[in-house]
Amino acid sequence: MPKGTGQRGHRTKGDAALSRKATQHQDFVGQAGPDRDKSRELEQQRIRRDQQELEKESVKEMARELEEVAGVSEPPRTAAAGGASAPEPEWPRLRIPGSLREGIELIRQRGPQALDALRAKAEERLADMPAPVRTAVHLTERALLLALWPVRAGARLFGRALETPAALIRILIARRAT
Repeated sequence: MPKGTGQRGHRTKGDAALSRKATQHQDFVGQAGPDRDKSRELEQQRIRRDQQELEKESVKEMARELEEVAGVSEPPRTAAAGGASAPEPEWPRLRIPGSLREGIELIRQRGPQALDALRAKAEERLADMPAPVRTAVHLTERALLLALWPVRAGARLFGRALETPAALIRILIARRAT
């Protein structure tokens, strides 16, 4: 049997690589068991991971097909579909307010709509959850509303208290301008 050495009796890099990757020799048959079990476990983990990825992909594909059949989403557009496609739905443009007053007006106009949309989405997600989770969420919501009631009442009272001085200042500024 050759010794696996190169010129002048030295081992080469190729010999070292082959010896690292080669199956390790076991002196006794019983010593190979743990290595064999470890390799089986690694292979099982790889198989499970591949199955999970495949399941995820198939679930996504099934959900997409179900949405298409239900008419909830459009089928995916391809370049070969003819080039002309239906226009994308236009979202309202984000407008950056120029002043604090414009910002407050923007919040007053669009705030309730955004709040209703968020509330509807939350209710939709909550409907999919088990009953104990829904109950816990509703109880937590009630507790927070009850705990924050003094803050809300104080904020309203403070806002009402500031309306009078603000109105007086506006009247004084308007009289000086004329």
